[in-house]
Amino acid sequence: MSTHFKISKFLFVSLIIVLLASCNTQVNSKNQNQDPLQGVWKLDAFYTLANSDTIVKNYNKVQHKMYLNGHVLWNTDTDINGVDWSGYGTYSFKNDTITETLTSTSKSMKSDVNTYIIPIDFNVNSYKQVNTYYRNDTVFKNIEIFTKID
Repeated sequence: MSTHFKISKFLFVSLIIVLLASCNTQVNSKNQNQDPLQGVWKLDAFYTLANSDTIVKNYNKVQHKMYLNGHVLWNTDTDINGVDWSGYGTYSFKNDTITETLTSTSKSMKSDVNTYIIPIDFNVNSYKQVNTYYRNDTVFKNIEIFTKID
C-alpha cells in the first residue's frame, strides 16, 4: 500500500469517528433538553372536591393525554349521558404549570375560554393536576393523577 493511500484511509476513518461522535453528542444534547412532559399519559385517579369536601372519586375513568413538540391531544371516554370530551391544541410547561391553549375541542368543551393554566405536582413518571373553578358560592377542584405510559 502506498503511503498516500494509508494517509487517506486514516483521514477517512478519523472523519467517520468525528462525525459519529458529533451525532452522538447532538442526540444526547437533544435528549437532555427534551420536555419532561413529552409522551403519553394515562389517568389513574379523578376526584372532584366542592369546598374541600370530596364529592366524586373515580378510578375507572379512561383518559389519555399526549404531549409532543408543543402540542397536546387528550380524550376521555364518553360520559354516562353520551357526551364526548376531547381537545387539541398547544401547550407550554414552566415552573410546575402547564398552559394549554385548545384550538379544537369536542362540542362539550366549546366555550369562550380556550386557555387553561393548570398547576401540577410533577414527578418523572407521574403528575397531579388541579383544575379549580367556581359555581355560585362553591369552589370546585377537579384533581387528576396521571402516569406516564410512553
